[in-house]
Amino acid sequence: MKQQNKVTIGATGDILLHKRVYDKALKTNGKGYNFDYMLGEVKNLFNEDHLIIVNQESIIAGEEIGLSDFPHFNSPVDIGYFLKDNNVDIVNIANNHIMDRGEEGVLKSIENWEKIGLPYVGANKSVEDQETLRIIHKNGLRICFLSYTQSSGTVKRPSNKKYLSNEYKDVGVKWLRRIIARIRKEDLADVVVLSIHFGEEYQMLPTSYQIETASNIADAGADIIIGHHPHVLQPPAFLLDSKGRDAFVAYSLGNFFSGQKGLYRQIGGYMTIDIEKSSNPNNSLLKIDNPTLQLTYVDSTDKKDYKLYLLKDIVENQKTIRTDVGEFDSKLVYDRMLSHMTKWIPNLDIS
Repeated sequence: MKQQNKVTIGATGDILLHKRVYDKALKTNGKGYNFDYMLGEVKNLFNEDHLIIVNQESIIAGEEIGLSDFPHFNSPVDIGYFLKDNNVDIVNIANNHIMDRGEEGVLKSIENWEKIGLPYVGANKSVEDQETLRIIHKNGLRICFLSYTQSSGTVKRPSNKKYLSNEYKDVGVKWLRRIIARIRKEDLADVVVLSIHFGEEYQMLPTSYQIETASNIADAGADIIIGHHPHVLQPPAFLLDSKGRDAFVAYSLGNFFSGQKGLYRQIGGYMTIDIEKSSNPNNSLLKIDNPTLQLTYVDSTDKKDYKLYLLKDIVENQKTIRTDVGEFDSKLVYDRMLSHMTKWIPNLDIS
């Protein structure tokens, strides 16, 4: 029997489909894409009892407007169906590639998410869509998902259609505080999970901007903060706000499935965190604990099959990890990641 008033949030980093990745998934008849082999490990990671959000960084407007690669991505719709079939509950789509194919790409991508039946957050087809809160009910809890990006990238939003992408500068901490306060006052949700695309690419530690922004977001009332953009894993942390509330931040969950090359750009993970609401109606404080992280690795430089592996399996089966800049001792890489990711949470359950 599932425990009521307790939920486990699961989250991944970026799914950013370069052409060299989706070409590997092309079906033998040349019609459609199948990611089952490349993402086979997902079936062992994405537990149906979890409430799972993934960061789908490339839009899925599909072949109708033409697939495309860096710097302006557009991915096959098939990846969306794969996520839906493998227990993903909602996709975050606010990032610096959301506008890559302009308004047409955003709207077509949203249309496809709706056809798939997978809720999205962070980009919108209208003002009304933007103002509609994404709230999911699970195990007796109501979880509200919010999402913003520091930038929508090199392709700018039309000035009269800012709803296409939720940019953090449009709200800032002042308005965010009001949004979350309304959610609490009107008793719309028990938990607020906020995804934010921020920071500097390829930095192994969060910048001062990330740390300050996450602190502000926690103080505004968010319970869980999930960060993306650096394309590498950054150590998570617990935060304490000025009212005494606990919050949890994953500053960056790195790349989950992409064609990027570079040792730590190829290492990602699946992170979970437990949230429990007190049975005492007079106590609104949440218990946020038991963070876990299962490290993953995409082989884009050795076998070059772009298959997702558990990093621990790589370590068990091969002594070195071959990259474009040389070979690394796999055990040393693994131990270094364990040390890196436990910087601020020494008892993080990581494997």
